[in-house]
Order: sequence, then structure tokens, then C-alpha cells
Amino acid sequence: MKMRNILIIGAAGKMGKWFFEYFMNTKVKLNHIGSASDLSIDKIFLYDIKNVGYGLNLKDKNIVITNNMSESVKVSDIIIFCIPVNEIIKIINGNNVSFKHGAIIIEISSIKSAIHKVLLNTSMNSSVTTLCIHPMFGPGSSIYATNKIIQIPVDVNKSKNEEDLINELFPSFEKIIIKSPEKHDLAISVIISLIYFINLVFSKFIVEMSDSKEFQVEENLIHFLKKISGSTFKIQSLLSESILTDDVSLFLTLFIDNDKSITTIDRYGQLFNNLLCRIEKKDTEHVKEYILSVRNTIEKDIDINQSYYLLYKFLNS
Repeated sequence: MKMRNILIIGAAGKMGKWFFEYFMNTKVKLNHIGSASDLSIDKIFLYDIKNVGYGLNLKDKNIVITNNMSESVKVSDIIIFCIPVNEIIKIINGNNVSFKHGAIIIEISSIKSAIHKVLLNTSMNSSVTTLCIHPMFGPGSSIYATNKIIQIPVDVNKSKNEEDLINELFPSFEKIIIKSPEKHDLAISVIISLIYFINLVFSKFIVEMSDSKEFQVEENLIHFLKKISGSTFKIQSLLSESILTDDVSLFLTLFIDNDKSITTIDRYGQLFNNLLCRIEKKDTEHVKEYILSVRNTIEKDIDINQSYYLLYKFLNS
């Protein structure tokens, strides 16, 4: 059984901590899911410019908090980047000759177009295998859950090796392959960037209403609205508040680093303004037709009654 050293760069962050716990509990986890994977870990190196806390037992010789990333890179079989894309590119370009022979580089960023080119160049010009994945879950997810990851293949000459390594490292995960980094970024602009944008504006609206005279009530406005609200506001506020727990760097990556997001959010804004214009004109017929058209189109692919059922099942659980 091959013993591997793992280096987590960005170990102080939430996802860095998640991957630490995931690999630290590999044996227990693999037994839990009945996996035949032969993954075995010798040491886990943790690097971050911030303090790596989370109550580690530093007497455990398998855990090493390192201040020397360059030296740790040289002895690591698996390197996981849990930092912003621009920083990943700087490190990879600066340490390319220092990677251990046959090392596995894993990056988990939300945007792939720029980093994918760097990973491909690294893979083609060295013995290193680069894995371009996007965990579709947050750091609050259980390490034992059947989590979902998107894989963007990097090097066509190492495609089988990439796939085998992902299956070995994440045997219980649901894997979805998106062959193009551009297609990935376009999809992410809709399923994450747009959702974050809408909820950020929603939260800003609530904050501003809290300071306005017309919404002055006897208690905190947010608490008041939650108290009188039904399921719709409850779900919306829960989502918008939970999104705010993410690091600011993720918002910047989603909004600014992903060129696809600008087009997607702009298109949403046009639809928003067009509908608002009709509402301001009290164009009842158009608004009615708008609602029915959207409903009928969605119903062709989705059982909206089942969605309604699942909403209340979630709320009542």
C-alpha cells in the first residue's frame, strides 16, 4: 500500500479545513462507505499565511504545520490548493520545477478558464498530474456525505490517470464531467454567480429598509419580518444569510474573475427591468401572460408540484 504525503495550501480557510478533516479521517471514512480504495496517508502538511488553528493535536507526527511551502511542495505527493485562482497560478508557475516526481496537483476553484491553461501546461511539461475539480458543496457538508464534484479533464494524454485518481481520492463522490472550462464557467455564472448576486442585493435591500423611516417598527426589522413571515421569506432569508458566511474572495471570484458572470447578470437585469416596466405601467395582461408563459415552460421539464412538496418537507424537517 503506497503511503502519500498531502500538502493543503490555504489550510486556515473553511475548505482547507474540510479537506484536512476529509483526509485525516480517510480510513474511517473509506470503511464507512465500504470502499476498496488503497489510499493511505503518511503525513498531512498544512500551509497558510494565516494561523492554522482548529484545535490540532500537534503531538500527532502525521500532522505538520509548515511555514515553508517550497520545501513542503518538494516532498508532497498530493497538493491541494484551497486559495484564490490568481494565487494558485503564481504558486504553480513559481514552483513548477520543485514539484515531486509524479505528484498530483488538485485545484478546487470556482472559475476554471484561466487556471485550466496553467494546469494543462504543467501536466504536459512534467511528470505531474493535475486535477481540475469543483466541489459542489460548502465546508459545512459532512465528510461522510455523498458529495458532488465537477471534473474538468486537463490533459487528454493523462485522462485515464486523472479519472482513476479522482475515483481513488473521492470514491464516494458523485462525479460530473464538463469537458470545457468555458462551459463550466458559463454554468457556474447561472447556478452560483447569479444566485449570489440576487441574494447579496436582497440582503442589501433589507439593510437599507431597516434604516428607512417607513419600516421603523418596535423591534429589529429582520427579526420582525421573520416573525410574521411564511415559507417564502423564510427560505429566501435563510439562503441570503448563509451566503454571507462565505469569504469575500469567493464573491470577487464569482463576480469579477468569471467573465461569463457579467453577461449572465446583465441578461437577468434586462429581464428584471422589462418586467418592472410592465408592472409600473399596470399592464395586467402582459404580467399575467408572463407568469403563465414561465410556468408552462418550466412545467415541461420540472414537476413544480413536487418542488412545492419538497420545499415544505425541508421546512418541516
